[in-house]
Amino acid sequence: MANAQDLTTPLGTAANRARPLAHQLAAKVTSHPGAVLALWQDLEADPAVAFHQSRAWVEAWAQGTGKDLSIVTLEQDGAPFAILPLEIERMGGLKIARFAGTAYSNENTGLIDSGKSNRIEPVSAAQLAAALSRGGLSADIVLFDKMTPDAAARVPFSRLPRVFHQNPSFQLPLFEDFNAVLAQINGKRRRKKYRVSERRLEAMGGYKHVTGDTNAEALRLLDTFLVQKSVRLTAQGLPNVFADPGIQAFLRQLATTRDTNGSPALELHGIELAGGDHAGRIISVAGLTTKDRHVTCQFGSIDEDVAADVSAGELLFYRMIERASAAGHQVFDFGVGDQLYKRSWCPQRTELVDCYVPLNFKGRLAAPLIAGMIRLKRQIKTSPMLHKIAARVRSLMVHKSKPAQEAD
Repeated sequence: MANAQDLTTPLGTAANRARPLAHQLAAKVTSHPGAVLALWQDLEADPAVAFHQSRAWVEAWAQGTGKDLSIVTLEQDGAPFAILPLEIERMGGLKIARFAGTAYSNENTGLIDSGKSNRIEPVSAAQLAAALSRGGLSADIVLFDKMTPDAAARVPFSRLPRVFHQNPSFQLPLFEDFNAVLAQINGKRRRKKYRVSERRLEAMGGYKHVTGDTNAEALRLLDTFLVQKSVRLTAQGLPNVFADPGIQAFLRQLATTRDTNGSPALELHGIELAGGDHAGRIISVAGLTTKDRHVTCQFGSIDEDVAADVSAGELLFYRMIERASAAGHQVFDFGVGDQLYKRSWCPQRTELVDCYVPLNFKGRLAAPLIAGMIRLKRQIKTSPMLHKIAARVRSLMVHKSKPAQEAD
C-alpha cells in the first residue's frame, strides 16, 4: 500500500514528488437501506456474500426488533466497494457496533465487491477507524464477529486485530448422488437409523414431511418451533433466546418474505404425524436459508412429549439433506455451535474469526477485555470440565431469576 507522506523527506523534493499519493478511504453512514439499494443489490448477488448480510435478513431484523441501523458504505478514492450493515449495542457505558442480527446469525462476510477486491488497497485498523469516525459511526468499537476465514482475509478486514470465535461451524458437502453424501458420514448406519424412525412412525399412523409453501403453513410451523424450543430450553435450565416478541416478529417476517419465484427467505420444514391419536401434530421443525447453493440450518426443535423415541429431529435432517442434494445444492451447513449431532452429520468444520477495530480511547481500553472474554469463552467451550461447570452455573442463575411462584 502506498504510504502516507514521509515526514523525514523535505517537502517539494524530487523524492517526495515521485511518491504516489496514499489511497483515500472514506465511510458514509445511513440508517436507511433504500439509500444504497442499487449497490446492495449488486453486492448481495455475489455468492461469497453470506445470507446474513442480505436485505431480507437485515430489514426483517430492523423491522421486527425495532433496532436502528447504521449502514456503512466504504469507498476508496471515491469508488464504493463495501457495505457493512451494522447495529449499535450498549454494554454498560460502551457502544459496540456489530453486524445487524448477528446474535442470531451463523456466519458473516459483509458485502464486498469481489470485482474490485484485487484493486482495493489493504487498510489498517487505524485507517478504518478514522474513516468510520469521520463518517459519523456512533460507536466506541466495531466487532465483526463470526467472520468466515475467506471474508476475514479480504479488505477491509484483512489487517484488523482478531481472535478465533468461541464456536466453530459445521458443514456437510452435498452431491447429486445422495449415496455419495451419506458415504462421508457412515451411510450404512445413517440409513439404518432412518429406517428405524420410519418404522416406528408407521406404527403410529405414518408421517409427512411438510414445508411452509404458504405463509399460513410457514407461520404454523414457526409457531410450533417457538413452543417446542421454549419447552426444551426450560427443561435444560437455559434462557429462552426466542422469547422476545421482537425476535419472534423478526422470524415471522423472514418466513413470509418471498422472492419473485415465491421462495421464502426462511424456509420452514417439519415432520407431521399423519394418523393415529396425534394426527396433524408436528413433532419436529427446522428453519433453513439458502444462498447460492449453500443451505444453512438456522434452528431446529423437537416435540419430546409425543413420539420421543423416533428421533424426529434426525429424521427431518435426513429428509431435508436428501431434498437439498436432489436440488443440486453444494453445502448443507449446520451452523455455528459445537454439538454432537452436528459432528455426526458433518465431515467439515470451519473455525470462524472475530475481527475488531476500536474507534476511540474508550474502545481501545475495551478491546483487550472483549478479546480476552472471547478467548475465555472458547477455552470453556473446548474443555469438557469447564463447559460442564459453566452450564451448571448458568442453569442456577436462570432458576434464581424466575419469579418465586414460577420456580416452585
